Amino acid sequence: MGGGGVFLDVGCGLGLGLAYANKFNFKLYATEFDSGALDFVKMHFPVETFHGDLIDAKYPESYFDFIHISHVIEHVLDPSAYIQEMKRITKPGGIIAIGTPNLDSNLYHFHRFINFIQMKVPDIIDGVEHTYIFPKTTLAKICQNLDLEIVDHFTHGLGEKLSNLYSYQMPVSKKINRLIQNLFQVNQWIICRKKQ
Repeated sequence: MGGGGVFLDVGCGLGLGLAYANKFNFKLYATEFDSGALDFVKMHFPVETFHGDLIDAKYPESYFDFIHISHVIEHVLDPSAYIQEMKRITKPGGIIAIGTPNLDSNLYHFHRFINFIQMKVPDIIDGVEHTYIFPKTTLAKICQNLDLEIVDHFTHGLGEKLSNLYSYQMPVSKKINRLIQNLFQVNQWIICRKKQ
């Protein structure tokens, strides 16, 4: 996807997706519930923001060239409706990139087994309640059922993080956490294109 298009970061947080898109001269948009995060991204990027939920933003149909949503879809009540809305507001040929935990990860299987033998409920792995955690096949099926073309579907490997881990400006404990997540392929990304 070339630069100069229109980019939306859904649940932008502190704007990592915006930072990448800004390098390619995209026109930037972002949604976020946290007003402090929105204040932060507005100070650092030329971005038009919406305080609240993607569905409530009511963006025009076929408006965005690229939609980025990282670690948000697992918190919504109806993931299929959310992906349908992203499809609606994406231009034909546009890209939707969804990052979310990967239930197929061996670390999730181990965690669920430990919870099962200890009879623990609810099933929480990272201290945050999730509405739904997707196996890769389920996430792919939702996208296919919505007639999106899957361009790529992957989990981060260990090498991807080792090359950058040292330079990250974060506490050592968070670096170790990220390293473990990638070692066990805890997170997945699915890249979809809206058909012409």
